[in-house]
Amino acid sequence: MHYNADILDDYLHGALGPERDATIHAHLETCAACSALYDEAAAVRDWLRRAARAEEREFPSIVKARVWESIRTAPAPPSLADRLRSLWRPMIALPVGAALGAFIYLGVPGVHGSQPAGVAATYLLEEHAAVASENPLADRGLIVPASVVDSQQTGLIDAGDAGASSGR
Repeated sequence: MHYNADILDDYLHGALGPERDATIHAHLETCAACSALYDEAAAVRDWLRRAARAEEREFPSIVKARVWESIRTAPAPPSLADRLRSLWRPMIALPVGAALGAFIYLGVPGVHGSQPAGVAATYLLEEHAAVASENPLADRGLIVPASVVDSQQTGLIDAGDAGASSGR
């Protein structure tokens, strides 16, 4: 039995399993025809390797010099402190920005276009009259019904005006 060129080529490149490899190796020791076919395949392989090495080209020296120069002048990698600092920037900036935006929106009047907080004067007077009328011991002379309030005084009373009016 003789091996064909494909099997010997696989043997030459180490593509066979250990058992098959050992069997072919033993056969090549005893068979001159298979050994000659193997030697021919090995010679072709060696010739192709030499031809490939001869065709390899080197970079021009100017290209090599530029590559080595860029490697030598490459910036140093960032330190651990620099990496941690870059991680903390968004973790600090986002909450600070959100807090600042909330303060501006809620703390500065006129930014969001709403009216200042206050209570209508007629509401306070009607509520006071209702509570006082239910109390039998209340002094009825101090109650000012809502019908007496001038129609022009339907604006809002804020905390500063309420303190000033109580002192009158």
